[in-house]
Amino acid sequence: MIGAELAKQARRLRGWVTLAAMAAIPAVLTLVVGTTRPALAERVGDWGSVVTDSSGLTLPLISLSAMLLFMLPLAVAVFAGECVAGETAWGSLRYLLARPVARGRVLAAKAAVAAGYSLAAVLIVVLVATLTGALAFGVHPLTVLDLQHTTPFIVASTKLSPLSAIARLGLASAFVSAGLSSTFAFGLLLSTLTARPFSAVAGAVGLGLVSRALDNVPGLHALSPWLPVTDEASNLWTGFFLNPMQTAGVGHALLVQALYTSAFALAAVWWFTRADVLG
Repeated sequence: MIGAELAKQARRLRGWVTLAAMAAIPAVLTLVVGTTRPALAERVGDWGSVVTDSSGLTLPLISLSAMLLFMLPLAVAVFAGECVAGETAWGSLRYLLARPVARGRVLAAKAAVAAGYSLAAVLIVVLVATLTGALAFGVHPLTVLDLQHTTPFIVASTKLSPLSAIARLGLASAFVSAGLSSTFAFGLLLSTLTARPFSAVAGAVGLGLVSRALDNVPGLHALSPWLPVTDEASNLWTGFFLNPMQTAGVGHALLVQALYTSAFALAAVWWFTRADVLG
């Protein structure tokens, strides 16, 4: 079923347009930042800063930091939100479910393919940014300024070999992907609740916007560690590029994502297997 679903999604223009946008934005960032601010420091998350023209390996960090606020969640929401709602909107879901296949398997296949596309979106951002950065500035050791420990009297920095930087970039990509899982699962749930893909996509993106808004309400700081999307948790990956590697809060962030993702996914399965989705 996964193969059939993958073949079906490969024929749809929306997925290719989304992935193309994910590839184009890092390339444009490389062009714009490299030609207008090549020797200036660019902020990366809360803890780090990099000078663009010092190494092409700075561009994946800049691209992830810039796109994690909205563009990557949007891409994930597109794939998750269109997963079931797209079939309903086209009127093909009734014929799909007429086959002697359990609804749970149908949803699992669709979710697996959509998750694969979502992961591809993150990887494409990293790979294109790395490639264009390397072409523009070469592959040199990556220097990251540690803003957390820099003082007026000393500049704290970490210098990583290209191989070490690429390894940590892989770790960062995995964490960023995991951090988007609650957005994906919520989009999947909404996709089973509506016949309008746009509504599911908007709702999934809205989860992050509302969560970030609540995170910035002073009276709700006690709730912040348990919100699905926060600025602090989203930027934890930047600590992977410091020495020693900063991993405080990573375990808790992954736990929160696992809880929300499980809850939304189970709700999606429950609704899809029981509701009248043929109408």
